[in-house]
Amino acid sequence: MHSRAVFWPVAVVLSLSACATYTALPLPRQPNLAVSAAALTVPASEFATPGVQATRIDLSKPLDASAVAALAVLNNPQLTALRDQLGVAAAQSYAAGLLPWPELTAGRGRPSSTGPGIVDPWQLALTEDAAALIQHHEIERAGQASRRRVNLSVIWDEWQVAQEARILFADLEAQQSELNAMQPLVALYADHARNARSDSNTGSVSQASIEAALAAYDALLASQNAIEIKRLKDMSDLKALLGLAPDVSLSLALDQHPRPVKAADLNMALADLPHRRPDLMALAAAYETADAQLRQAILAQFPLIGVALTRQRGTDGVISTGFALTFNLPFLNGARGEVAVARAKRQSLHDIYQQRLDTAVSQVDSLSQQAESLSRMLARLRHSLDALPVIPASALQTVPFQILAADLQQRDSLQQEYARLYETLDRTTIALGTLLGMPLTQSNQLRPDHS
Repeated sequence: MHSRAVFWPVAVVLSLSACATYTALPLPRQPNLAVSAAALTVPASEFATPGVQATRIDLSKPLDASAVAALAVLNNPQLTALRDQLGVAAAQSYAAGLLPWPELTAGRGRPSSTGPGIVDPWQLALTEDAAALIQHHEIERAGQASRRRVNLSVIWDEWQVAQEARILFADLEAQQSELNAMQPLVALYADHARNARSDSNTGSVSQASIEAALAAYDALLASQNAIEIKRLKDMSDLKALLGLAPDVSLSLALDQHPRPVKAADLNMALADLPHRRPDLMALAAAYETADAQLRQAILAQFPLIGVALTRQRGTDGVISTGFALTFNLPFLNGARGEVAVARAKRQSLHDIYQQRLDTAVSQVDSLSQQAESLSRMLARLRHSLDALPVIPASALQTVPFQILAADLQQRDSLQQEYARLYETLDRTTIALGTLLGMPLTQSNQLRPDHS
């Protein structure tokens, strides 16, 4: 009796010693946006994200495209929430790797009649699901592959955010270039409008000429304002991507562009695409999960076996030890439905992977041709800009307004088109890098001079 009295408290203590405890986690009540660029997290180690490498970033200086991409990966609020999924996937993988618990059954009875030699019976049984042990390897493999899939999916999301930051940087660069190109023309028409108003007081200029001058100036201001509004929106989107508060001032080091992908690098990246693109690697991990689940379903077709070790005492006081086997005979079901579902799921992932690989190759070919065409168009525009006659500064005061305005309008038109084409080339190059999973290094090539 004394041993039994000690056994149950010890068993309860041992079973509770491995239990988790509860900790409260209240929901936030206010935003958690950075109130200054200096509050952003700066990378201190290598990134798992393709094309985003650890660099020394001085937040007190204007940020270049690489710094913006790195800071976006680290500080984007949506990515912070997505990274929490890694903890969930790790926990699920850990749970899948655990062996099934054995079951301990204890019972005690009391005879309904008494007499000489009759004692209270009791029974102890330790049961283990042998079928779960047989399937354990595939369950564990599926859990590990699922964890890799989630991890690679988060890396792919990080890569998308980094490229989105680069695109916004390219857009802001193009808008700044357009505004710089317009500035000389706007200044000329502003001066012309002021002179027209001044001359109207003396009556030397007709009302029609004054209205024409003001209308031309207003049209230029409207174009300038439209570009400025888009610039403000893209800057706001970039701040949101970085997790910055809307009123934070963000200084950018513009005049930087991603270097076009060389043909040799393009072919090499395409050949290595399944081992380079995080989303393809995530799909491959999902396929491995489905394959392990199919194997698990096939193993579940075989008779499920349970093994139990027993020790018991009857009412006659005789203690016996033995074992028992439990069979689940799959005559009516046989896990055929589970096998069919698992096989179809694996086939679906196989076809999705093939389709995404084919699409990537087609898109890369199309984008590379666009990039080559845009580069040729930019070269022609650059030649046209260089061929424009330059009016010496000493002669500006003697050149009639109409001739000077026509010269600046032609120059502004070419520079605006050049800026828009360069923005399209930047976007095409970034899209190519996204499809190839390649790092996009920055070139030192600058915009045309707008002085």
